[in-house]
Amino acid sequence: MLRAELRVVKEISGLSYTQLGQRTHYSRSSWERWLNGKQFPPRAAVESLGPGLGRDVSDLLVLWEQASVARATEEAAPGGPAGAAEGGDAVPVEPQQAEAGEAADAADAVATSDRPGQPSAAAEAATGPRRRRRLVPVGLFVAASIAAVVLVPELSHAHDGRTPAAAASAAAARHTASPAATALPGCLAEGCVGKDPQAMHCTEDARTLEVTTVQKMVVEMRYSKACSSAWGRITYASTGAIVDVDNSSGETEPMPVHWGYDVYSPMVNASAPLQIWACGTLAGGSNRACTAHATAPTTP
Repeated sequence: MLRAELRVVKEISGLSYTQLGQRTHYSRSSWERWLNGKQFPPRAAVESLGPGLGRDVSDLLVLWEQASVARATEEAAPGGPAGAAEGGDAVPVEPQQAEAGEAADAADAVATSDRPGQPSAAAEAATGPRRRRRLVPVGLFVAASIAAVVLVPELSHAHDGRTPAAAASAAAARHTASPAATALPGCLAEGCVGKDPQAMHCTEDARTLEVTTVQKMVVEMRYSKACSSAWGRITYASTGAIVDVDNSSGETEPMPVHWGYDVYSPMVNASAPLQIWACGTLAGGSNRACTAHATAPTTP
């Protein structure tokens, strides 16, 4: 359902995959994999269609949540692979790398995970061989079938004149939200300083306020209203590159890339009227760039 709606959005926009990538700051190859069902798209990628195409994406986010719940059901099934992507492979993700996972689709060799989101800004990158496709375990097929049976009665209302997205939204309202959607923030403002945004559930409502690039490396300044905190994230980086987040009170939290292509920093206080920004430094310190300074939004 989500993939079908995303394809409709692309067709209506009239954009090629390359143009879609330019509008959303994700790579052309990433959108091809997501829209062709080879991988499950991160929430942030769906969110990027809002500013990229100038449209309301709340209906798409409802479908994303529905699909995410179905994937969680599959993962919990006996024999079901953890982190299975839609039509893709299951690859474990390190906790510290996961947000630079609600994290990087920097290469085909790196798993796309939405714990809690993928980069909302990215540059085209080509690395590594593609992963081998695995056979789907019988348990996964059964679990997926059960999930489909549960969702069909709700989504069948799409035939009463509402769009599939509107029907899915109504269905979501009648069901209890998933645990990820109801997790309470683990800290607030000063209490978040130096802590992991993923572990504190601050990524649940996270969004990118500012973005810049250093060569091909993308630097994002991420913000959570629920936690009144901010952190930096870099994608398409290399081992040794560093991201740091700073605020106007003098707090700074750096984090280097230990492996892979991405990483995110611990948090700083982002309560108004503090100014917040993020910086990225290439491996070896050869170049550095910072996002524009921003004040924490007063509305969601």
